[in-house]
Amino acid sequence: MNAIEWSAKAVRQLRKIADKRKRQDIYAEAQQLANWPDCPGDIKRLQGRDDYRLRIGDHRVIFVIDQSGTPIIVTITHVEKRNERTY
Repeated sequence: MNAIEWSAKAVRQLRKIADKRKRQDIYAEAQQLANWPDCPGDIKRLQGRDDYRLRIGDHRVIFVIDQSGTPIIVTITHVEKRNERTY
């Protein structure tokens, strides 16, 4: 099991989501990243960057993987609704 860390910005962005059910779904899916690299979901590496994105409906969770130590640390940096400025 790997460690999940949330940046302060990601926590603020998650709290701003008005729909409580969506907020809970996003949190639950993001917690599945603790099973990296065997985690379910729509995950892709972002082109030209060192981070990844997890698609949850119309929201995106942007995260970075630190595999230098044990356990692997997954740092969630952004939680945003998908639009033309998301990436």
